[in-house]
Amino acid sequence: MMSSSDSDQAWRQWGEQNPYFAVLTDRGLRRESLTPEALTAFFASGETHVRDVLDTIRGHLDPAFRPARALDFGCGVGRLLFPLAEVADSAVGVDVSPAMLAEARTQAERRNLTNVRLVESDDALSRVEGPFELVHSFLVLQHIPVARGEQLIRRLLELVAPGGVAALHVPYARDVSPLRRVFAWIRRTMPGAHGVVNWIRGARWAQPAMQMNLYDLGRVFGLLEQAGVSQIHTRFVRDGEYRGVMLYARRPEAAPRG
Repeated sequence: MMSSSDSDQAWRQWGEQNPYFAVLTDRGLRRESLTPEALTAFFASGETHVRDVLDTIRGHLDPAFRPARALDFGCGVGRLLFPLAEVADSAVGVDVSPAMLAEARTQAERRNLTNVRLVESDDALSRVEGPFELVHSFLVLQHIPVARGEQLIRRLLELVAPGGVAALHVPYARDVSPLRRVFAWIRRTMPGAHGVVNWIRGARWAQPAMQMNLYDLGRVFGLLEQAGVSQIHTRFVRDGEYRGVMLYARRPEAAPRG
């Protein structure tokens, strides 16, 4: 099984080799075939997602919601960070891959986004200064071993300002046949098998594996309860054969003094 440190190293390699494909595994986003049209569609999909996130929050948790500060955990090349920067006074993107952050910085400069800050991640998010009215993460936690992921969820919730919202995507199930499970096990454990699969798929032999993990929603809801969340809204999300939920969790307003 891939270790925690291996998963971070794999993501750093993805950032160096194929940053856009790593975010959305579409063949048209591989470095060797990436076109300006594909890049435009890639970033447009981020705008659609952020618009949906804000509409959901305003429709179910806070009709007047507008984040002054927004955090995107696992920001990659900025697909979701840049639309957040368009609606917030400032936006912070966090990622474990220096290459991803470098590409995001280049893209932010092309867009003249001066309110974006990019931060390299660690398990304590020690370089991130809160609080934030919106803490967001999408298609990220599955790449992080569950024990570490739960710690990060706890930390992300701590960064939510009173009255603010955490919008977190959490994968919980995979629809796959027993044969596919056996095949995946062979690929993980048999020396050379992963390279052969890469070769068959037309990828580099040494392309790293992309770790995928599933979370226990009961434990995640426990983390929300411990964080003092006052309201929750959930939406189911399908990503290929993986099922997940988008959890919208609002912290209570600060109690008035006096």
